[in-house]
Amino acid sequence: MAKNIYMDLQKRKDLNLRLGNLILAIFLATVPTAITYGTLSIHGLNICRNLSSKVNDSNKIKETCDKTAWETTKSYIILIGFFITLPTWMWFYLSVKNKELSSK
Repeated sequence: MAKNIYMDLQKRKDLNLRLGNLILAIFLATVPTAITYGTLSIHGLNICRNLSSKVNDSNKIKETCDKTAWETTKSYIILIGFFITLPTWMWFYLSVKNKELSSK
């Protein structure tokens, strides 16, 4: 019985550790995610600018291309955030977990 209570407390503590570190990782990943999003947006707009300088009727192409570049970048924001947050979260979680194990 005591072992079950200890296991339940340990599972609860581990869940709290995972959730807390996930929240921290999401918070800390906002800046790199924003930087990546901005960089991809600028890259897309530069492609559009270069394309419009080489084609006739460039105003219409540039407008369409700029809109498409922004839409494409927006569609990747969740994926960018995920791939930046996941390793951050794992690093935090494993660091704290290893610290706990070494202190026992």
